Amino acid sequence: MCDIANFTQFVFDVYYEHHWQSQPPKEEVDACIKEDLARFPYTHYYALKTKEGQIFGTINTALWQGTYELAFEREYNLNIRELIKTRELNPPQVWHVGRFAIDRKFINQNESLKATQGLFFKLLMTCAFMPVCADPNNLMIAESEVQLWKIGKRLGIFSETLSESRMVLGSESFPVLDTGSGLQPFVDNHKHLLSYA
Repeated sequence: MCDIANFTQFVFDVYYEHHWQSQPPKEEVDACIKEDLARFPYTHYYALKTKEGQIFGTINTALWQGTYELAFEREYNLNIRELIKTRELNPPQVWHVGRFAIDRKFINQNESLKATQGLFFKLLMTCAFMPVCADPNNLMIAESEVQLWKIGKRLGIFSETLSESRMVLGSESFPVLDTGSGLQPFVDNHKHLLSYA
């Protein structure tokens, strides 16, 4: 369980360093660690680490239980149940992808990581999308930085935006939605990267 605390701390350290050049508030990190521990049984956690155990990239994929409100539902005034109902969808599972962070500062200081950094985004996204792609009708929901969404689009991730963008944790972001069938081509094109994991 200590690894989950390190995982979550890493995500907030990267966000705050990148956007504000400061340390995240302890109470905010502690609240998110508590949230991650509560959802641990339903979540796949992925971390890129050096041989020495230093984390330099993270993402997770959580099976939404429908028993709690996701943070971005509040931030963007969305309701996942209503969204599914109005679109007449019947997904076997709804997955939430989050906690995506890459420590570019650390990577740029490490020559071996710097040489392969183009793979890290693709590898993390492939890992995160695999559970969603277990069924073509599964849904993936996430909050994405606008810049990240544009990069994903260039790489073949055509997730639909669900609202106007707004500033969240220091970056322009919006909620996105995709399906297992929509993400499958990206996974098929990049699953060979799993041999690096």
